[in-house]
Order: sequence, then structure tokens, then C-alpha cells
Amino acid sequence: MKARIIISDASGNTFEGEVELAQLRKSPVSPKRSPGQLPKRTHLADLDSDMPERAFIKSHVCGMSGPKKFVLLLAYMAEGQVGKEVELKDIEAHWNKMTSASLMAGKFNRFYSTTAKENGWVDTTKQGVYVLCPSWKEILE
Repeated sequence: MKARIIISDASGNTFEGEVELAQLRKSPVSPKRSPGQLPKRTHLADLDSDMPERAFIKSHVCGMSGPKKFVLLLAYMAEGQVGKEVELKDIEAHWNKMTSASLMAGKFNRFYSTTAKENGWVDTTKQGVYVLCPSWKEILE
């Protein structure tokens, strides 16, 4: 496919040219949604910590970044209770049991916990122990 591009800079100079574009790969379209449709966001009222862990994560993780997935898993393990302590090694173990593409999409990265802490969603009471902060619910918006 050919494309013609015309660009003007801040000084008023105009640049133009033609380029040949090639399709790299076809991306599969999920049968659950049409292209361009955003994933449905979870509402706080929808959180059900009585669900099995994998089902809970699968039903809420759609479209979340790694740090948000970290907070979601911590929220499940802490039963949504702000201040309830959960050890990082336990979070990592649970994460690594759910590495399929539809759940956590890869092995645990400690960067996720650092970013979650920087965003104010979690805090540490002591080394290797995490708790939810009241603002953790922002991940669901």
C-alpha cells in the first residue's frame, strides 16, 4: 500500500513524500468484543472475593497494566481489607501460578509492586509485606 504524506513545520516549511507501507501481521480480534471496543471496566460492587482465585482474576484483569494486576491480586488475597498484611513472596507465588495470556500474561516482576506503591495504591509495613491503601480502588476506574 502506498501513502502520500505532507507535513508542515512550525516555520511554515512543507515536506512531502510517498512511502510504501506493508502489513506486518494480522492481529486476532477477540470474539468477545469488536475492534475498537474498550474492555468493560469492573465496578467495586462487582468484586466477589468468594470466587475462586483464577476466576476472580480472569473476570477483572482485562485491560489492566502489571502494577494494577499486582494490586488486584493483593486485593483478592487481602479480601479487599485496607491494612491487611500479605507477604510479597505469597503474591509472587500466586501470580506465577496464573501466567497464561488471559490472566497475568507473564511471570511476576517486582517493578509492579514498586509502581503500585508509587501510585499510592499499596504500602509496605515492613520489608516484603504489602497492604492495600484506601486509594487502591482507583485501579477499577
